[in-house]
This record gives sequence, structure tokens and C-alpha cells, in this order.
Amino acid sequence: MMVYRLASKAYIDDFTGTGAKLFGGRWNPVGYPCIYTSEHLSLALLEKYVHANHKENMKRIALLRIHVPDDKNLVFATDEKLLKKGWEADIGYSQWLGEQILSDLSVAAFTVPSAIIPSERNVILNPASRHFAKIEFLPAVDFATDLRLLDKLLS
Repeated sequence: MMVYRLASKAYIDDFTGTGAKLFGGRWNPVGYPCIYTSEHLSLALLEKYVHANHKENMKRIALLRIHVPDDKNLVFATDEKLLKKGWEADIGYSQWLGEQILSDLSVAAFTVPSAIIPSERNVILNPASRHFAKIEFLPAVDFATDLRLLDKLLS
């Protein structure tokens, strides 16, 4: 499966998950490295946009295409029907669940529904997995955000 990551050019080639480890995220508590990606480039853009505080967060970004093996033994698919009702608003719950999955070092990645578009999936990569080397990172390329979208952000 091909997944997509949009990030600052300064950090696009960090495959260690340091940013997520330092600051935590929806699916990982502080202290657990991971790399957030999306199954669709458009969802990756929406995820980046929703977390941007101002226009500068959407400028000087790059696109990373990543090939994740289609192997059910390496990629855990979270069943959204089993998630707690209202999981989108309960970061503690989603971080706890992500911590459980990230602690299993046989799992190279796991898929989760997007809080923005629940019918689409984000894919969380686990750099600590013993199978992480099976994930292929293609060369990053510059990504230009449409100025009309940027105009919707506060400066």
C-alpha cells in the first residue's frame, strides 16, 4: 500500500518519529515514536491543514510517498466498529490504544480512521518495530499548497 506524508522540509526525512515522540499525537502518547501518514494524499493535506496554526505551517512542506507492505502480519487494521463511541474527542483513549499497538514490535504499522473523514484511514508507522526496514521511503519532493487554501488560515 502506498501512503502519504506531508511535513516541513526540515523534518520530512526524519524516519525516527522524533516529533511524535516529543509532543505526542492523537494515536501516541509522549515517549512513543511514530510517523503519521494517510492512505490518500488529499487526506494527508487535510490532516496537515487542520493542525496548522498559521500559513507558515503550510509553506515549505514536502511530500513523502511511502510503500508499506500489504502484509496483515505487519500492518494492524484497527476496527472502527470496536472503538469507543466518541473516540474522536477522547485523546487519552486513542493515545492509550495507540500505545498498546506501538508496544507490539511485530507491528510495523497500524491503520485508524481519520477524525476528519472517518471513512478514510490514516496509517501510523512504528519506527521501533523489528520489521520497520520493510517499509520503503521514496525520495521526498517539494509540495506547493494552493494559495486559496492558505488564505483560509490565520496569519
